[in-house]
Amino acid sequence: MDKTSSNAAASATQTQQVARKPSDAPERIGKYEIRGEIGRGSCGIVYKGFDPFVARDVAIKVAQQDPKKMSGTSAEQSHSSFFIEARAAGMLQHPHIVSTYDAGAEGAFNYIVMEYIDGDTLMPLCRKKGPRAPVDQVIDIAFKCAKALDFSHSKGVLHRDIKPSNIMMTKDGVPKIMDFSIAEINAQPGGMTGIVGSPMYMAPEQIRNEQLGPTTDLYALGAVIYHLLAGEAPFYAEEVKKLFMLIKSQPAPSLQIIRPELPVQICEIVDRLLSKDPQDRYHSGGELATALTRLSDKLKTADKQISRRENRDSLRRLNFFNTFSDDEIDEIIKAGSMQTYQAGQTIIEEDAQENALYLLALGSAEVRKKGKPISTFSKGDAFGEVGFLTKAKRTASVVASSSALALKLNATLMDQLSQDCQLKFYKVFTELLIYRLSMTSAKLSAKS
Repeated sequence: MDKTSSNAAASATQTQQVARKPSDAPERIGKYEIRGEIGRGSCGIVYKGFDPFVARDVAIKVAQQDPKKMSGTSAEQSHSSFFIEARAAGMLQHPHIVSTYDAGAEGAFNYIVMEYIDGDTLMPLCRKKGPRAPVDQVIDIAFKCAKALDFSHSKGVLHRDIKPSNIMMTKDGVPKIMDFSIAEINAQPGGMTGIVGSPMYMAPEQIRNEQLGPTTDLYALGAVIYHLLAGEAPFYAEEVKKLFMLIKSQPAPSLQIIRPELPVQICEIVDRLLSKDPQDRYHSGGELATALTRLSDKLKTADKQISRRENRDSLRRLNFFNTFSDDEIDEIIKAGSMQTYQAGQTIIEEDAQENALYLLALGSAEVRKKGKPISTFSKGDAFGEVGFLTKAKRTASVVASSSALALKLNATLMDQLSQDCQLKFYKVFTELLIYRLSMTSAKLSAKS
């Protein structure tokens, strides 16, 4: 298989130095100016180029053919493989597949002009000792790659070499599949024969040199997802022969044992993708994408439920809510908003106008008048009651003096509450006002 640093194709990866132009590089290929070299391998070079007609950077993959080094048969196979790659990539215009703009021949080499991705492959996210990508990011990568493969398969193109180094990530975190150098187009004759691909991500049927299909690419995507989650490929051995034997006969080490904190559902999806029998896997990229969407929705719902429960528990501990049921507290949270503040962050701005009441659920805050501290609030305190009633200008600022969590209630949204909940809220709110007035009166009396 050609390792034309297909890992580097269409990329000036963040882990590499800026592409530099070697002395033997041509000044241009076709209409494209050559700006530097991105990578090279046994069968060619990838250059960073520039298209002056549309003023954009491009990646140019060049397959050199040196008659002195290649027999007539190997040169013919190389030409055929290159033609298949160009055709396969050119058929696939998809947001999660690296775009192909042009292809041609010049002198002793053929070339493919591709989208230039200023980003990196998935390899940094697969490092064993590196930080693991968040589960939601892995699901997003898997979903978008599944959609790309579904599109590719619908066009009759099998990639046959899905692996972390063949999936680019843009700086915005968008995955894009690249390198169709060993792709198969509707079982078209004339391409590479025998066992081809990257051993650690090959499906059992690929190793046996049997009939391949969409599930073969999905197996490889499953191995990539496993690598992202576990920090290692599902199978590894020093000798390729032993590696192939493991892939054909042994189950992958359990993700749930390696990382017990992972959601069971993502482990189940990966297990199904790595099934030895192609019939036991997801039958299409679309089916896999649907399963990943359901899992993502389920995890988001669970996160919201956990967050809502944690917020309710924080408010339940405040005296203000002693007489409220859990359902009534949920009503109030839904009508208002739970907001977090870092130390030094302003909660209320002096002279601002807003009809909102704040209840401090966690942390502490300082009241400042023209920048000078005059009093403090702690967990359970309410403030902003005058603005809540009259939307008058704030007479002082309130600034978090530690990490804080506060419930913000806007007076205009209180009618969203049920009648019973409103009555209970305004009863407690009135008691708060009476308490504040009595404390103020006591202070004035003490001063006089």
